[in-house]
Amino acid sequence: MMKSVRLAVLAFILAVAASPALLSAQIVQERLDMGVLERIQHEGLENSHMDSLAGHLMDVIGPRLTGSSAIKRGNEWAAAMFEKWGLANITIEAWDSAFGRGWEQVSYSGRIVEPFTQQLNATLQAWSGSTQGTVTCPVVMMDVKDTTDFAKYDGQVRGACILAGTPQEIGPEFQDRTRRFDADTLLARMGPPSDEPARPRYTPEQIAEWRAQRALRRAGMRWIRTQGATAVLFPSGWTYGILRTGGHPDGRTARDSVYNPIPALLVSHEQFGILHRNALRGVPTRLELTIENRFLDDRNSYNVLAEIPGTDLADEVVMVGAHFDSWHSGTGATDNGSGSVAMMEAMRILKALDLPMRRTVRIGLWSGEEQGLIGSRTYVRMHEDELDKISAYFNIDNGTGRLRGIWNQSNPSVNEIFEQILAPLRDLGVLGVRSGNTGGTDHLAFDAVGVPGFNYIQDPIEYGFRTHHSNADTYERLMLDDLRQAATVVAWTVYTVANRDEMMPRKPAPEPPQAGGGR
Repeated sequence: MMKSVRLAVLAFILAVAASPALLSAQIVQERLDMGVLERIQHEGLENSHMDSLAGHLMDVIGPRLTGSSAIKRGNEWAAAMFEKWGLANITIEAWDSAFGRGWEQVSYSGRIVEPFTQQLNATLQAWSGSTQGTVTCPVVMMDVKDTTDFAKYDGQVRGACILAGTPQEIGPEFQDRTRRFDADTLLARMGPPSDEPARPRYTPEQIAEWRAQRALRRAGMRWIRTQGATAVLFPSGWTYGILRTGGHPDGRTARDSVYNPIPALLVSHEQFGILHRNALRGVPTRLELTIENRFLDDRNSYNVLAEIPGTDLADEVVMVGAHFDSWHSGTGATDNGSGSVAMMEAMRILKALDLPMRRTVRIGLWSGEEQGLIGSRTYVRMHEDELDKISAYFNIDNGTGRLRGIWNQSNPSVNEIFEQILAPLRDLGVLGVRSGNTGGTDHLAFDAVGVPGFNYIQDPIEYGFRTHHSNADTYERLMLDDLRQAATVVAWTVYTVANRDEMMPRKPAPEPPQAGGGR
């Protein structure tokens, strides 16, 4: 393996030497210690602790909803592992702003009792309230286009279970969607480095429509609650009994307030279809529900931090991180237990090898990511005076697949640095740097304040259609060999960045807005 690594590095050096464009750019040659890489690969691939870390987090700690007692147990376990490995400055740091009430599901049972009997395959949306014991409720479908339609149903929904939404038309799957990136496709997507800003993921019109639908949904929830309905049922967008869940439609209100939010259930695609079609037919349908949930008084939430101190540049920091919280219907294996244990294992590798690193390396395990990157954004705000000393932040949060490269987050000045650092990892499937932004996770908290924040590119496997936020997101969906590779890649990246002469280059500060141009 090491022979091919050396050949990859040699090929890169020869390419630089042969290219006038590269020479004219005066590229700095990164110092790559191949002996250290060999040690990191051996420790990460042959002496891995991934099996035990992943098994304990997913099967013993379990789902880690922000604010729950389970994530607090997880925080304590992670801190204990860091102490066992000899890391320094271990802290379970409370946020400086209240998250709201914690929430835990105590018990749930549901049945269709008319026109036939069958267990109801459903899960509660987080921060749902409880029923008063066992209740039986008729199923009622409401046709609502805007808030004026609510008046049509005044006095008709007391004690009812309301169908919210329409099941998608989903046919059979003739091809397995599980996949890895093939090298040619991934290299084509990476293409030459570009200074052009990435195109937005959604158009302004799509964003406006989404916000309007959210406002209507929340208005509907308020109206349904005042009318005395028993529960609200939403369809799962995924098939084969997979339940893709999230938070209560009331949003932050359900966490902040002292009221008992109406139970909101996510029902399997197949059974929601039964209820919906019978409502259209006018066939009387009833459910039997027993729901007990518990709200917790501690309104604080926490991040877990630990360090490997640096040497001559110890006041400067290279950070790694992943969100530790999850939703509650599975055990948060691929979202984001996988990223969390990969980053923990990377720290273990670096400490076990006792590698000298000039800069301090710090890990952050964040909570509140699923509610809007709250934990990492709060960390950035609480540590504002330290941000200019953070060289870079590296993040994993896209499932269980192996790392294939890294996004430059529209910072072209890092392209050649990463190309050199990642070149020796071709044998592990790492192909380079992709220009553009990727969003949706905690590196954005750092990128937003000018700290170079990066998210790794991963093989998608089955993340986007089977495990993400679902009850299928359990230990069985993890690919441990891929996670061993991920921890190894992170350890090498961080080791090399921590030992650079210079900090990672930052993007230019945004220009101040022109006077009179605000909205």
